[in-house]
Amino acid sequence: MGAFGTPAEARCGAHADGWRMLHPLGLLVALVQSIRAIISTFISLLVVFRLLMEGRFPSWITWAIIVAGVGLTIVEPIIRWASTRYRLGVDSLQFRSGLFFRKNRTIGYGSIHAISSSSPVYMQPFGIVQLTVSAAGATDTDITLDAVPAALQLELERLRAQARTGETTTAETVPSASSLATPSPSPSSDARPESNAPVFRASVRDITLFAVTDLGFIAAAFVVFGFVQNLQDMLPRDWVRTAERSVGDYVARGVISIVMLVLVCVIVLMVVSVVTSLLRFYGFEVWRRGDDLVVVRGLFTRRTTTIPVSRIQSIVVRQSLLRRPFHLCSVGLGLSSSVSGESEESGISAARILPVIGTSRVYDVLAAMLPEWDPREPGDATEPIHRTGRGLLRYYVTTPIVVALVVAVAVGTGVMVTISGAPSRWLFIVPLAIGAYWTACRALKSRTEGYAILPDRPDAFCSSDSSDPSEPLPHRILVTGAKGLTTFAMTTRRSRVQSITRSTTPWREPRGIEKAEMPLFVMNGISALRFTFLHRSDAETLDAWLTRPAAR
Repeated sequence: MGAFGTPAEARCGAHADGWRMLHPLGLLVALVQSIRAIISTFISLLVVFRLLMEGRFPSWITWAIIVAGVGLTIVEPIIRWASTRYRLGVDSLQFRSGLFFRKNRTIGYGSIHAISSSSPVYMQPFGIVQLTVSAAGATDTDITLDAVPAALQLELERLRAQARTGETTTAETVPSASSLATPSPSPSSDARPESNAPVFRASVRDITLFAVTDLGFIAAAFVVFGFVQNLQDMLPRDWVRTAERSVGDYVARGVISIVMLVLVCVIVLMVVSVVTSLLRFYGFEVWRRGDDLVVVRGLFTRRTTTIPVSRIQSIVVRQSLLRRPFHLCSVGLGLSSSVSGESEESGISAARILPVIGTSRVYDVLAAMLPEWDPREPGDATEPIHRTGRGLLRYYVTTPIVVALVVAVAVGTGVMVTISGAPSRWLFIVPLAIGAYWTACRALKSRTEGYAILPDRPDAFCSSDSSDPSEPLPHRILVTGAKGLTTFAMTTRRSRVQSITRSTTPWREPRGIEKAEMPLFVMNGISALRFTFLHRSDAETLDAWLTRPAAR
């Protein structure tokens, strides 16, 4: 019997040549995606409809546009669903779609870097998921199947594991779809840690802490502001004027009113951040299944992502400015493919294996989750961090200070010459504020940038892409630094580093000051080991570590 058996084949429209159609729910998914894609056009149509009511356009033009928009919204998903097929070949997953512009894509089982699935509420009773198979590279190399049996994810995991170990792929009955809801250990030839419990489970408290310490709510404020600005074009002008007059009257009451209004806005944004975080991360669990990490998350839409440990490029522990006082951090994985689903947040959530966790236990959890990497806390007694920016503060802060002063003088002079009025004379403060932030970021870099070369462990074996399973764990490097005001500690392996580029200037070369960049093949997150300034001796040490022959 085939991989999915006769009943499932009937549901998915399997043909004699092995090509399968998507589940009928795929038509609903395609329709929802089409509506999302034209939402901005729909808003524009509402604006046109308002102009119609004011008598600026003939009625038949607007109604023709609306009918055409609705028709395209319905017809395009039907064509896409009816023309989409997929097939599990002997050594690859094959996909084709399109009626007039046909797309054919093939991903070998051995090239699969991650498998992601999402199961909205309306799909769960049917055991159907939306599946995304990612290969190395950007998202345009992925294969997304809008509605397929949940068991297909486990089947692809099995085929990928067989391709990795060189076994012959044969069709066999796959496990039930319900096993995806609570991942369980599966037999594996690799000596990998497995248990009947997740290696990490995020509580509601953890998710709430993540939400209130996440700077993303600031970006949400700008999104809400832009939405309100667009909403003004659709609402009656009297409503808009009344709302603006009410806000103006409240602000005019004094400083206390302004502070209270800002506080209410912050509280609302915090509540929105907590609610959206619970929707994204509720039930967040990380399981270890053989050579795979399985990340499960989501309240109404359950998302499951399978990440092969052998394809992990780096481990990054981040600590933002808001989380530093609470001794909290987050952990993400650097991957050689874009882990994505139906939205960008799916990929972000999948790569963030620990959304928020206390700094006192993060490395214990990582040791249980990824023992192959032997994660170590920066600055431990065995391998202390060598701070490359120590004594080089002036090189870090000179450029931002000089640029800020020059721009401030230029802006101040221009304002005094061309613009009159007391408020405009203070515009030179803007470049000074930006320069102060830039200087603070550079100063933090000078304090945090450094590295520690971690030695081989003779008792450990790597889970790499190498065909030699007895290859000892390669040299690893632990690099610390800062991006903006967020500090990080990243661990990667020498085999993941592509090259090293050292650069300097004629006035820094006599003092032995260089810059160094070591790119990684990472499609998400930090894609290079960067040292803004370091001594030549440190650059030579890093160069020798990367280029010397590997010990066997």
